[in-house]
Amino acid sequence: MMWDAAIAFGIPGTWVDLNVADLDVFLETGEVTLPVNVMGWTFTELEIVYTAGLDPFPDAVKVACAQLVKNAQATPALNVKRNVLPDRLQLMYFSDSLLDETVQSLLAPYVAQKVG
Repeated sequence: MMWDAAIAFGIPGTWVDLNVADLDVFLETGEVTLPVNVMGWTFTELEIVYTAGLDPFPDAVKVACAQLVKNAQATPALNVKRNVLPDRLQLMYFSDSLLDETVQSLLAPYVAQKVG
């Protein structure tokens, strides 16, 4: 009976910091399998904090950003379209011409690939 209660309700207010090495992660499906807690019960809640970013920031990404700005300045009328909806919302669209072959090749190593 105690086991059923623990599975249904967990232990309220109990948070445990886990090391990434303690988790089983399946990249193909995006699943994360957790170990059992110190009482031998399963966890009922999970909060994952993911900090993204590159340190140091790669030169290739800096050059790609500069190239994007250069492309936008070359023909601004062709690259940006702006819509204003009833005085509250502004939408800006950028054409694909900003992402030329140079930018795409510089950013290719940093583009996420869908695992199917």
